[in-house]
Amino acid sequence: MKKVSLKFDYSLEYEIQRIKNTLDDSEWFIKNGYSKWMKLPAGEKLEEIDKNKSIDYLFDRAKEEFDKEPYIKAKNEVNEQWDKFSQKLEKYFQETSLDIEEFYYIQLTRYGVGGSYNLPNKIIVNIQNKFGIAIPRVIIHEIIHLSIQPFIDKYKIEHWAKERIVDLIVSGIIPKISKMQDVPIDTRVIDKSFYKYYPDIEKVIKNIKK
Repeated sequence: MKKVSLKFDYSLEYEIQRIKNTLDDSEWFIKNGYSKWMKLPAGEKLEEIDKNKSIDYLFDRAKEEFDKEPYIKAKNEVNEQWDKFSQKLEKYFQETSLDIEEFYYIQLTRYGVGGSYNLPNKIIVNIQNKFGIAIPRVIIHEIIHLSIQPFIDKYKIEHWAKERIVDLIVSGIIPKISKMQDVPIDTRVIDKSFYKYYPDIEKVIKNIKK
């Protein structure tokens, strides 16, 4: 069985880019309730950033705050735990007949939201104030996102429905670490489709649109 492999990266240059990306998407984050979990340099709040003023001070603070040690510690903690989680993920890929990427590129950051992803295999994980299984939980969540995203795009599934599907999958494959988000939508149709059609992911997703 193909293994779920991780490759890690972190850099000051990426942290600057992460801050820029977060500010560019600030309206979406605020609208969808993510801003309360948002991390920015010097503890700044996303809602209080004045876009009409220079944000260079955020970049200067990021440079002051940058220290390799937290990133190295996070990487080592994930590697120490990963075998017990990767086996569960490999079983998920096998039973759903979805493809495992050659490796998953894990970009560690201390800013922005808790986790995000970019096809085909990039995962961004905010390590700030995360301990124990918290970082592996985010990585697993985002790997599941990547695996189902082609169907999400195909059937034009909205954000919170997508999050519910991922939470249900994680709850099913690794219940000990799962955390169900309190999503602001009625999930009954999603849940019914999931329990009826899983592990056929495309059927699960296709039938929540009916």
